[in-house]
Amino acid sequence: MRSLRFGRARWWPLFGVLLMITLAQLASSATVRGQLDRVASNGTHSPAAGVTVTVRNQSGGRSVPVRTGQDGLYYLYNVSAGSYTLEVWASSDAKVPPKSYPITVVEPLTDIPPIAVQ
Repeated sequence: MRSLRFGRARWWPLFGVLLMITLAQLASSATVRGQLDRVASNGTHSPAAGVTVTVRNQSGGRSVPVRTGQDGLYYLYNVSAGSYTLEVWASSDAKVPPKSYPITVVEPLTDIPPIAVQ
């Protein structure tokens, strides 16, 4: 029985094509960055830590959810340019729907103005 050998020279073109596809995909995506502030009943603002944020495209597909950091900042990576709905899941009650905000993502970085949540 012959052993199957793969010559190095045969795989370099395939590796090059895969590398170009990966780099093209990374080059055509954006980062969405924003901050959430929690508003207390007395009107004071503080960073909203641990709030879940997603983006939903026109077809209804959602990004991987992220949580805001201790500073209330969130980052969504590898989002293609286009129109989306930013969803903020500020309530721990699963019955409460997210707050929705229309956004337009542009490359390479889209800054979302601060959003106040309760």
